[in-house]
Amino acid sequence: MAVSMEDVKKLREMTGAGMLDCKKALEEAGGDIEKAKEILRVKGLAKAEKKAGRETKEGVIYVIVSEDRKKGAMIELNCETDFVARNEEFRKLAERITRHILEKDENKDKSGEGADILSQELYDEPGKTVETLIKEAIAKIGENIKLSRYCRYDTEDYLHSYVHGEGRIGVLLDFKAPELNDKVLRLVQDIAMQIAAMRPEYVRIEDIPEEVLERESRILREQALSEGKPEHIVDKIVEGKLKKFYQEKVLLEQPFIKEEKKKVGDVIKESGTGVEIKRFCRFELGGL
Repeated sequence: MAVSMEDVKKLREMTGAGMLDCKKALEEAGGDIEKAKEILRVKGLAKAEKKAGRETKEGVIYVIVSEDRKKGAMIELNCETDFVARNEEFRKLAERITRHILEKDENKDKSGEGADILSQELYDEPGKTVETLIKEAIAKIGENIKLSRYCRYDTEDYLHSYVHGEGRIGVLLDFKAPELNDKVLRLVQDIAMQIAAMRPEYVRIEDIPEEVLERESRILREQALSEGKPEHIVDKIVEGKLKKFYQEKVLLEQPFIKEEKKKVGDVIKESGTGVEIKRFCRFELGGL
């Protein structure tokens, strides 16, 4: 049957599909726009499957924190090219997935692989899954897209987020403070930037798992002995090198990026804000 150009344009605006594809779908659906949308969706998903094996090295780290700063979510969403990573449709997809993680109760205070939530029904569109949403975007955008990982924090205190380099690095920070004011927010922004730049793995020394410390100490001891260091000074050598390990891996022990003669822990104390860093999540494109 003949279909009107008005309907073709309407379907294109609704789906983002090409004009010819919209025309063919409408003809197949007998002019029914809803049926045509379903036809395009099915065909789009088929196209998405063909793209599923393509490598995804680009993308965006996207973060949302609620207005009351009590819950926050962060994702790493990957695509094939930097061009698509900057695409408005891709960014909207990242925002919608992050918002879904934030609003879906079953994600409360969880982190994991993106595959863990693909089967979830969207909080704002029951009947459609996160996986279907992504596949529709693949068909529309024309590149493989992968949800690599996610993090959601729920707190009784406060959350702060920081994104660096147009979404190449993201930080979600959980902290205590007697109150929120400009001084506190400037401090936690600095701390979030520190985490982004210096890649700590733990907040404080006490957070390092015992097995990690034992392994590191063993390696340092074996290194010292292999270098011919006398047995009676090996313990001091290990102790000294462990301090360097702490300065690299532990946030509060790191030199502060804005004033390297001071440790981050000292800067927080000297601020007089009463801020206490509880935990953080740091994502960098590429799984770092």
